[in-house]
Amino acid sequence: MSRARPLIAITTYVEPARWGLWDVEAALIPQMYVDAVQRAGGIAVLLPPDRAFAELISERLIDMIGGLLIPGGPDVDASLYGAESQPEHEGSHLLRDQSEIALINAAIERDIPLLAICRGMQLLNVARGGTLIQHLSELHRPNPGSFDGSEHDVRMTEGSLAATVAGELVHSTRQHHHQGVERIGSGLEVTGWCVADDLPEAIEMPGKNFVLGVQWHPEADPQSAVVTAFVGRCAG
Repeated sequence: MSRARPLIAITTYVEPARWGLWDVEAALIPQMYVDAVQRAGGIAVLLPPDRAFAELISERLIDMIGGLLIPGGPDVDASLYGAESQPEHEGSHLLRDQSEIALINAAIERDIPLLAICRGMQLLNVARGGTLIQHLSELHRPNPGSFDGSEHDVRMTEGSLAATVAGELVHSTRQHHHQGVERIGSGLEVTGWCVADDLPEAIEMPGKNFVLGVQWHPEADPQSAVVTAFVGRCAG
C-alpha cells in the first residue's frame, strides 16, 4: 500500500489581484510554493489570515495537517518585536503576522513539522521573541522582483538540520530579502550564515521533529532538496 500524501498547510497573502474581468482582493500565494510541495509528494492546503488562529482555534487546526509552511512576503510588522518602522519599511500585514505567529507556536507546541522560508524565517524568529534587522545591503536582494543574479553561498553547521536537508555544508542559494535576523529567539539556534557577511541564513529548534527557517528560496530552485526533505518528514 502506498503511503498517504501529507496535507501541507501554506499560509497566504491577501493582496489586490486581477484576472479575467475581476480586480479584487484575493488570498493568494506564488504557484512555485504549491508546485514544490506537490512535486515533493504533498497536498497543498492554502490558509488565509484568520483572527481565530490567535484565539487558540489554531491548535485544533494544527492537529489536522501534516506540516506547516510559512512562505515569504512583505515586512514583518515592527511592533511585534518592540520596534518602530524605519524609513526603508516596505509595508506589512499585521493580521497575517498575528495569524501566522499563532500557527507557528501551535505547530512547535505539538511538534508538527514546520518550514519557514524568507519572511517566514524572520517571523519564526519574532514568534519566539527575537528581533530583526530592518534593512540590509543589496547583496541579499540585488534585483528586486526577480531571483536573477541573486545567488550567494551559505555555510552551515555540520550535523545540523539545515546541512542535512541541503545535503552540503556550503550551499548556493537564491535570495530575495531586505530584512534579516538580529537577536535570535528563544529555543532557536543559528545553523547557517551568509559566507559574504555572516548574516544568519538558517535557524532551527534542536529537539523538535522538524523546525527549520531558511532565508533563501528553495521553492524557486527545482534542484533544492529542502522542500522534499520537509514533506518527507511530514509523511512520517
